Amino acid sequence: MQIAVKRLKVWSNKADMEFAVEVEILARVRHKNLLSLRGYCAEGQERLIVYDYMPNLSLSSHLHGHHSAECLLDWKRRKISSTVNRTITDWALPLACERKFSELADPKLNGKYDEEELKRVILVSLVCAHTQPERRPTMPDVIELLKGESKEKFSELENDEMFKAPQPAAAAADDEISIAENSSDFISEEKDMNQEVKEIVQENTHNS
Repeated sequence: MQIAVKRLKVWSNKADMEFAVEVEILARVRHKNLLSLRGYCAEGQERLIVYDYMPNLSLSSHLHGHHSAECLLDWKRRKISSTVNRTITDWALPLACERKFSELADPKLNGKYDEEELKRVILVSLVCAHTQPERRPTMPDVIELLKGESKEKFSELENDEMFKAPQPAAAAADDEISIAENSSDFISEEKDMNQEVKEIVQENTHNS
């Protein structure tokens, strides 16, 4: 029988408490999709948990690890009705970036709403669904933003990178050209070219 051993890297009171809770839960829970607890060690600051070995790795490794790219949960794989399979960020975020907030309002309101409040609700909702959990606001911040108590925080939210419209390809190309023209390499090449032109003109003038 193959086993896997999970070892606590750094001991602390908090980690020790989490270890105890995990061992207790694993000892009580029995399910066909959960690994059984084979044993544990709690000696000094050494903390070990012994499981059955998982030849196909863990669910976490498939969702967030090296194998995550192989199991992308697209809508076809999820088998959810096409009428409900678009998330809020799929269709609402592009409209918010273009500041088309009225197109996100419930038609039942018949246009009877405060535009600033609508914008506030939409932006806060979208940032709460941010793909990076650490970028999501805390509940106290959400309440503060929805109540409009902090203009500074809302201004920061409104100018967040998340809500900036994608730059058109032509504009991006122009920016790249502008950056290149202002770079030291471009200026150096331009100076060298001007110097060559001057030398040719002087040489032709001298020969004539």
